[in-house]
Amino acid sequence: MSEHRMEPRNQGYAKVILDSRPGYLRNLTEEGCKIVTVSALPHRVGETLTFQIIPDETSGLDRITVTAQLRWEKKDGPYFIYGFQIETYASDQDMSIYRKLVSQYGRS
Repeated sequence: MSEHRMEPRNQGYAKVILDSRPGYLRNLTEEGCKIVTVSALPHRVGETLTFQIIPDETSGLDRITVTAQLRWEKKDGPYFIYGFQIETYASDQDMSIYRKLVSQYGRS
């Protein structure tokens, strides 16, 4: 799949709760993120979903809630990979924490 984003995604490893399903945040930028799950989501590209991001406990950051549009999906072996473009955050504090995650994972 060719890259169409303006900046490369940074590797990250926070957990995600999406439709009561666990997943892992594998990449993130200011504009969006990639989420990996072990079961398919019952949603289509173009739908908007709200999910929680649970930062690694060593980060000292709180859980946040994000609303994002599902932009693409693909299956890779036993995994389902989804690309999301962030639309809104539950609060200004959540936006600040997300930006800290981008900065933190960008250094790793």
